[in-house]
Amino acid sequence: GHAILAKLLPNCDPVHEVSIIPRGQAAGYTMTRPDNDDNHLTKSKLLDDIVMTLGGRVAEEIVIKDISAGASGDIQAVSKRARLMVTEWGMSDKVGPISYGSDKEIFIGRDMASHVTYSEKTASIIDEEVTSIVDNALNKARELLSKNKNILDNMARLLVERETIFSEEVEMLMDGKSVEEIMAFMDENEKALSQNPFE
Repeated sequence: GHAILAKLLPNCDPVHEVSIIPRGQAAGYTMTRPDNDDNHLTKSKLLDDIVMTLGGRVAEEIVIKDISAGASGDIQAVSKRARLMVTEWGMSDKVGPISYGSDKEIFIGRDMASHVTYSEKTASIIDEEVTSIVDNALNKARELLSKNKNILDNMARLLVERETIFSEEVEMLMDGKSVEEIMAFMDENEKALSQNPFE
């Protein structure tokens, strides 16, 4: 789900590797890397990244008709990013270019808590805007992955067979190549590398 959305959305970084080999808490991973060092976070890039980050959750919904706790890290990341867009980066029309970030921590009993310097009404608007960003992203992810379910199914089949694929194979999947064609391509590359390991 992550890889397909990263390919379909214009502001996501290029996909370099997709794997179902577990890494840390994740059951697999999609590795994207920017083409350049421009790390300006524009609103359109942030929104596309949120859609892409929800790809694993949505892929579960579409394929297994259920959801698991596996996407919890993605959900935390999406929630945090959407809240920063609204409270600190001025990227909400309703809230406007005002910083509502809480930088004051106060001690309450055994715990530290943030001290909020805005009204309950403002907090409610912030919550609505954060929810709106995430809901819109979720709907966009569902729409894109539903339209491209055949690619999702083929990528899953290829990953079950090979465990890890790279940008070339992802590109071939997006171009509609069959799993068999891509595996033949991978076998040919492996064969060529084993015959000429220094090329």
